[in-house]
Amino acid sequence: MKVRGFALAIVAVAATLFPIAPTANAASQLSIGVAYDTGGPGDHSFDDAVAKGIATAKTRYTFQVTATVTVGSDSDRELRLRSLVAKGCDPVIAVGGDYAPSVRKVALNFPSTQFVIVNDASINMLNVTSLVFSENQGGYLAGVTAALVTKTRKIGLIGLSSSDAGYENGFTAGAHDVKKDITVDARYGSDSSVDLAKALIASGSDVIFMTRVGAVSDVLKAVVNANKGGSKVGLILIEPDQYVTLSAGAKKFILASLVDRVDRAITDVISESSKGRTVIDVLDASAGIYGRRYGIGSGGIELSLWSPLVAKYQKVINIAAIKASKLSM
Repeated sequence: MKVRGFALAIVAVAATLFPIAPTANAASQLSIGVAYDTGGPGDHSFDDAVAKGIATAKTRYTFQVTATVTVGSDSDRELRLRSLVAKGCDPVIAVGGDYAPSVRKVALNFPSTQFVIVNDASINMLNVTSLVFSENQGGYLAGVTAALVTKTRKIGLIGLSSSDAGYENGFTAGAHDVKKDITVDARYGSDSSVDLAKALIASGSDVIFMTRVGAVSDVLKAVVNANKGGSKVGLILIEPDQYVTLSAGAKKFILASLVDRVDRAITDVISESSKGRTVIDVLDASAGIYGRRYGIGSGGIELSLWSPLVAKYQKVINIAAIKASKLSM
């Protein structure tokens, strides 16, 4: 999804010093492997974000890139990763959490190769760098935005599992900091996103925050139809987690989008690799998860304001962003 609208200026926060460790590669022989998800670049999602990060890194560093695109099965993902290792790539970047089972298996077989996985933090291996984004901070900013524009004082969230409530916690806190009496209706489960969206609209939610990864064109269509029926409903999305085909008529119902700067994370990985180092911040000491979690203060999360309804609150949202940047990651 190409970002439109008003860019949110986030006050810069001094970067934390992160622990780094040496890798086997020297800058003169750096070879990056990239295992793209189904579709590859041009997907308007994670693949495009990773490709953008690589393109930026190419303007600053010297390295070779070997890329491959999976057809989607676990067995194929494993073959793609093994092929990149066989070609001498290090690090090997896996695009998307669907690669997690394959990365775990291949990384165990090749402990001297550094693997990087985007949008997943489930692999407890020192040679796996997990690149993730603070759901608490992003959710807070989305909650503030939703609370500023809601008329019904009812806002909704659609997620995949209630066991992973990072976005909901932040969303609820941000909304309540703006309006104490606001109602947050979080819907999870295996039901389709469209069905959940329709249920939220029927219960009175006039702002819906989508946190599920994947296409949201059908959800946007449901929102458009609701607006045609007299409701006033808007969406807050996450990029590049979600992708949507926009028409001029549908675009106006997107209020804002959180932007997880996957491209910046990839550029950081390549920057460290060019210096013979890798990113192994401790994400979860008890579980043994390493990598980097990006937040608002580091410029890893931004907010794009699509609608004039939201844009008029830009100064208020900027202040909220400063507060959000201080929340736990």
